[in-house]
Amino acid sequence: MSKKIVEHCPVCGSDMFISKISCRKCDIEITGDFGDVIESKNEFQSQLNSDDFSFIQAFLKDEGNISKLQETLGLGYTAIKTRLKQINTKLGKGSTMETPDLVKYIETASSDDSASAFIKDSLSKVDGVAEIPMLRGEPLKIWMTIEGVRNSGFPDLLCEWKIFDAIHKKAVELGGTMYRGDSAAQNGFKIGSKELPLDTIDAFISTEFYGKQVGDSTLRRSTYYSAIMAWAGICLNHRSDGAGGYIQLVNEWNC
Repeated sequence: MSKKIVEHCPVCGSDMFISKISCRKCDIEITGDFGDVIESKNEFQSQLNSDDFSFIQAFLKDEGNISKLQETLGLGYTAIKTRLKQINTKLGKGSTMETPDLVKYIETASSDDSASAFIKDSLSKVDGVAEIPMLRGEPLKIWMTIEGVRNSGFPDLLCEWKIFDAIHKKAVELGGTMYRGDSAAQNGFKIGSKELPLDTIDAFISTEFYGKQVGDSTLRRSTYYSAIMAWAGICLNHRSDGAGGYIQLVNEWNC
Protein backbone atom coordinates (compact mmCIF):
# COMPACT_ATOMS: atom_id res chain seq x y z
CA MET A 1 0.00 0.00 0.00
CA SER A 2 1.33 3.42 -0.97
CA LYS A 3 1.85 5.86 1.88
CA LYS A 4 1.64 9.64 1.87
CA ILE A 5 5.08 11.19 1.52
CA VAL A 6 6.30 12.95 4.67
CA GLU A 7 7.72 16.30 3.59
CA HIS A 8 9.24 17.42 6.91
CA CYS A 9 11.21 15.61 9.59
CA PRO A 10 8.89 14.85 12.54
CA VAL A 11 11.81 15.42 14.96
CA CYS A 12 13.59 18.60 13.80
CA GLY A 13 11.27 19.91 11.08
CA SER A 14 13.87 19.94 8.28
CA ASP A 15 12.92 19.04 4.70
CA MET A 16 13.00 15.32 4.01
CA PHE A 17 14.79 13.94 0.94
CA ILE A 18 14.36 10.76 -1.09
CA SER A 19 17.20 8.37 -0.28
CA LYS A 20 16.03 5.01 -1.64
CA ILE A 21 14.08 3.77 -4.66
CA SER A 22 12.99 0.18 -5.19
CA CYS A 23 11.64 -2.07 -7.95
CA ARG A 24 8.33 -3.74 -7.08
CA LYS A 25 9.07 -6.70 -9.36
CA CYS A 26 12.62 -7.78 -8.52
CA ASP A 27 13.07 -5.97 -5.18
CA ILE A 28 16.31 -4.27 -6.21
CA GLU A 29 17.01 -1.15 -4.15
CA ILE A 30 19.12 1.89 -5.04
CA THR A 31 20.15 4.37 -2.36
CA GLY A 32 21.40 7.92 -2.70
CA ASP A 33 20.29 11.55 -2.50
CA PHE A 34 17.48 11.93 -5.02
CA GLY A 35 16.50 15.46 -4.00
CA ASP A 36 14.21 17.11 -1.49
CA VAL A 37 10.63 15.88 -1.45
CA ILE A 38 9.15 19.34 -1.05
CA GLU A 39 11.43 20.85 -3.72
CA SER A 40 10.41 18.21 -6.26
CA LYS A 41 6.74 18.68 -5.43
CA ASN A 42 6.82 22.48 -5.58
CA GLU A 43 8.85 22.50 -8.80
CA PHE A 44 6.17 20.40 -10.50
CA GLN A 45 3.36 22.58 -9.14
CA SER A 46 5.05 25.81 -10.19
CA GLN A 47 5.43 24.66 -13.77
CA LEU A 48 1.72 23.97 -14.32
CA ASN A 49 -1.34 26.16 -13.80
CA SER A 50 -4.88 25.19 -12.75
CA ASP A 51 -5.99 24.69 -16.37
CA ASP A 52 -3.09 22.28 -16.91
CA PHE A 53 -4.04 20.24 -13.85
CA SER A 54 -7.69 20.16 -14.97
CA PHE A 55 -6.58 18.87 -18.36
CA ILE A 56 -4.35 16.22 -16.79
CA GLN A 57 -7.19 15.13 -14.50
CA ALA A 58 -9.53 14.73 -17.49
CA PHE A 59 -6.79 12.94 -19.44
CA LEU A 60 -6.29 10.42 -16.62
CA LYS A 61 -10.03 9.99 -16.07
CA ASP A 62 -10.45 9.10 -19.75
CA GLU A 63 -7.36 6.85 -19.52
CA GLY A 64 -5.58 8.76 -22.25
CA ASN A 65 -8.29 7.98 -24.81
CA ILE A 66 -8.22 10.96 -27.20
CA SER A 67 -11.73 10.27 -28.53
CA LYS A 68 -13.21 10.28 -25.02
CA LEU A 69 -11.20 13.37 -24.14
CA GLN A 70 -12.61 15.18 -27.18
CA GLU A 71 -16.11 14.58 -25.86
CA THR A 72 -15.21 15.49 -22.28
CA LEU A 73 -13.50 18.77 -23.13
CA GLY A 74 -15.30 19.68 -26.32
CA LEU A 75 -11.99 20.06 -28.14
CA GLY A 76 -10.72 18.72 -31.44
CA TYR A 77 -7.94 16.19 -31.89
CA THR A 78 -5.38 18.83 -32.89
CA ALA A 79 -6.21 21.01 -29.88
CA ILE A 80 -5.73 18.11 -27.47
CA LYS A 81 -2.40 17.11 -29.03
CA THR A 82 -1.29 20.75 -28.88
CA ARG A 83 -2.24 20.94 -25.21
CA LEU A 84 -0.28 17.78 -24.44
CA LYS A 85 2.77 19.21 -26.20
CA GLN A 86 2.37 22.44 -24.26
CA ILE A 87 2.33 20.63 -20.91
CA ASN A 88 5.31 18.53 -21.95
CA THR A 89 7.15 21.72 -22.84
CA LYS A 90 6.44 23.22 -19.41
CA LEU A 91 7.81 20.06 -17.82
CA GLY A 92 10.95 20.23 -19.95
CA LYS A 93 9.98 17.28 -22.11
CA GLY A 94 8.96 19.07 -25.30
CA SER A 95 9.97 21.78 -27.71
CA THR A 96 9.64 25.50 -27.05
CA MET A 97 6.17 27.00 -27.44
CA GLU A 98 5.64 28.20 -30.98
CA THR A 99 3.52 31.08 -32.22
CA PRO A 100 1.74 29.71 -35.30
CA ASP A 101 0.39 32.23 -37.83
CA LEU A 102 2.15 35.10 -36.04
CA VAL A 103 1.74 38.50 -37.68
CA LYS A 104 4.03 41.22 -36.34
CA TYR A 105 2.13 44.19 -37.71
CA ILE A 106 -1.38 45.00 -38.91
CA GLU A 107 -2.13 48.43 -40.27
CA THR A 108 -5.34 50.06 -39.07
CA ALA A 109 -7.15 53.13 -40.34
CA SER A 110 -6.64 56.28 -38.27
CA SER A 111 -10.40 56.70 -38.20
CA ASP A 112 -10.97 53.19 -36.78
CA ASP A 113 -11.71 53.65 -33.07
CA SER A 114 -12.86 50.08 -32.44
CA ALA A 115 -11.56 47.88 -29.63
CA SER A 116 -10.11 45.42 -32.13
CA ALA A 117 -8.15 48.16 -33.91
CA PHE A 118 -6.72 49.34 -30.59
CA ILE A 119 -5.61 45.80 -29.72
CA LYS A 120 -4.03 45.44 -33.18
CA ASP A 121 -2.15 48.70 -32.69
CA SER A 122 -1.02 47.64 -29.20
CA LEU A 123 0.31 44.30 -30.43
CA SER A 124 1.91 45.85 -33.52
CA LYS A 125 4.03 48.01 -31.20
CA VAL A 126 5.57 44.85 -29.68
CA ASP A 127 6.05 42.87 -32.92
CA GLY A 128 2.82 40.95 -32.43
CA VAL A 129 3.82 39.08 -29.27
CA ALA A 130 3.28 39.95 -25.61
CA GLU A 131 3.22 38.38 -22.17
CA ILE A 132 0.17 39.47 -20.21
CA PRO A 133 -0.76 39.07 -16.54
CA MET A 134 -3.59 36.79 -15.46
CA LEU A 135 -5.74 37.06 -12.35
CA ARG A 136 -4.54 33.59 -11.41
CA GLY A 137 -1.49 31.59 -12.36
CA GLU A 138 1.42 32.45 -14.57
CA PRO A 139 1.50 35.22 -17.20
CA LEU A 140 0.01 34.31 -20.57
CA LYS A 141 1.79 34.54 -23.91
CA ILE A 142 -0.37 36.04 -26.65
CA TRP A 143 0.34 36.66 -30.32
CA MET A 144 -1.42 38.38 -33.17
CA THR A 145 -2.73 36.67 -36.30
CA ILE A 146 -4.71 37.99 -39.25
CA GLU A 147 -7.96 36.61 -37.80
CA GLY A 148 -7.43 37.51 -34.14
CA VAL A 149 -5.30 36.74 -31.09
CA ARG A 150 -4.06 33.34 -29.93
CA ASN A 151 -2.63 32.45 -26.54
CA SER A 152 -0.45 29.84 -24.87
CA GLY A 153 -3.02 28.90 -22.22
CA PHE A 154 -5.72 27.80 -24.67
CA PRO A 155 -3.85 27.24 -27.97
CA ASP A 156 -6.93 26.14 -29.90
CA LEU A 157 -8.86 29.31 -29.08
CA LEU A 158 -8.76 32.10 -31.64
CA CYS A 159 -9.97 35.31 -30.00
CA GLU A 160 -11.54 36.90 -33.06
CA TRP A 161 -11.38 40.61 -33.78
CA LYS A 162 -15.13 40.92 -34.28
CA ILE A 163 -15.79 39.30 -30.89
CA PHE A 164 -13.60 41.84 -29.09
CA ASP A 165 -15.75 44.55 -30.67
CA ALA A 166 -18.97 42.76 -29.73
CA ILE A 167 -17.88 42.39 -26.09
CA HIS A 168 -16.98 46.06 -25.93
CA LYS A 169 -20.32 47.10 -27.43
CA LYS A 170 -22.27 44.84 -25.07
CA ALA A 171 -20.34 46.11 -22.04
CA VAL A 172 -21.21 49.69 -23.03
CA GLU A 173 -24.89 48.69 -23.25
CA LEU A 174 -24.61 47.24 -19.73
CA GLY A 175 -23.25 50.49 -18.32
CA GLY A 176 -19.56 49.64 -18.55
CA THR A 177 -19.53 46.53 -16.35
CA MET A 178 -19.90 42.99 -17.68
CA TYR A 179 -19.52 39.77 -15.73
CA ARG A 180 -17.29 37.16 -17.31
CA GLY A 181 -19.14 33.96 -16.39
CA ASP A 182 -15.90 31.97 -16.68
CA SER A 183 -16.25 30.15 -13.37
CA ALA A 184 -19.83 29.09 -14.18
CA ALA A 185 -18.82 27.95 -17.66
CA GLN A 186 -15.90 25.93 -16.30
CA ASN A 187 -18.18 24.27 -13.75
CA GLY A 188 -20.67 23.16 -16.39
CA PHE A 189 -23.59 25.50 -15.66
CA LYS A 190 -26.02 25.98 -18.52
CA ILE A 191 -26.34 29.11 -20.62
CA GLY A 192 -29.31 31.14 -19.39
CA SER A 193 -29.18 29.76 -15.85
CA LYS A 194 -28.88 32.08 -12.86
CA GLU A 195 -25.22 31.07 -12.62
CA LEU A 196 -24.54 31.83 -16.31
CA PRO A 197 -27.02 34.51 -17.44
CA LEU A 198 -27.15 35.66 -21.04
CA ASP A 199 -25.46 38.99 -20.31
CA THR A 200 -22.22 37.38 -19.11
CA ILE A 201 -19.36 37.34 -21.59
CA ASP A 202 -19.22 33.56 -21.94
CA ALA A 203 -22.97 33.17 -22.44
CA PHE A 204 -23.13 36.17 -24.79
CA ILE A 205 -20.30 35.19 -27.13
CA SER A 206 -21.28 31.50 -27.05
CA THR A 207 -24.79 32.21 -28.34
CA GLU A 208 -23.76 34.98 -30.73
CA PHE A 209 -20.61 33.48 -32.24
CA TYR A 210 -19.98 29.89 -31.15
CA GLY A 211 -23.26 28.21 -32.11
CA LYS A 212 -24.56 27.59 -28.60
CA GLN A 213 -28.13 27.94 -27.37
CA VAL A 214 -29.85 28.57 -24.07
CA GLY A 215 -29.60 25.39 -22.02
CA ASP A 216 -26.24 24.35 -23.49
CA SER A 217 -22.99 24.20 -21.58
CA THR A 218 -20.03 26.06 -23.04
CA LEU A 219 -16.28 26.49 -22.84
CA ARG A 220 -14.60 29.10 -20.67
CA ARG A 221 -13.38 31.70 -23.17
CA SER A 222 -14.04 34.97 -21.34
CA THR A 223 -10.91 34.53 -19.21
CA TYR A 224 -8.75 35.08 -22.28
CA TYR A 225 -10.80 37.78 -24.02
CA SER A 226 -10.94 39.77 -20.77
CA ALA A 227 -7.21 39.44 -20.04
CA ILE A 228 -6.29 40.64 -23.54
CA MET A 229 -8.66 43.61 -23.37
CA ALA A 230 -7.32 44.52 -19.93
CA TRP A 231 -3.71 44.30 -21.16
CA ALA A 232 -4.56 46.67 -24.01
CA GLY A 233 -6.04 49.15 -21.53
CA ILE A 234 -9.66 48.88 -22.68
CA CYS A 235 -10.95 47.63 -19.35
CA LEU A 236 -10.02 46.59 -15.85
CA ASN A 237 -10.26 42.89 -15.09
CA HIS A 238 -11.61 42.14 -11.61
CA ARG A 239 -11.80 39.08 -9.41
CA SER A 240 -15.19 37.98 -8.11
CA ASP A 241 -17.16 40.49 -6.06
CA GLY A 242 -19.41 37.71 -4.79
CA ALA A 243 -21.39 37.48 -7.99
CA GLY A 244 -18.46 36.45 -10.19
CA GLY A 245 -15.48 38.05 -11.89
CA TYR A 246 -16.11 40.98 -14.21
CA ILE A 247 -14.61 43.56 -16.51
CA GLN A 248 -15.07 47.29 -16.12
CA LEU A 249 -14.48 49.55 -19.10
CA VAL A 250 -12.14 52.46 -18.47
CA ASN A 251 -13.75 55.87 -18.92
CA GLU A 252 -12.61 56.57 -22.48
CA TRP A 253 -13.97 53.22 -23.67
CA ASN A 254 -17.30 53.40 -21.83
CA CYS A 255 -19.05 55.14 -24.70
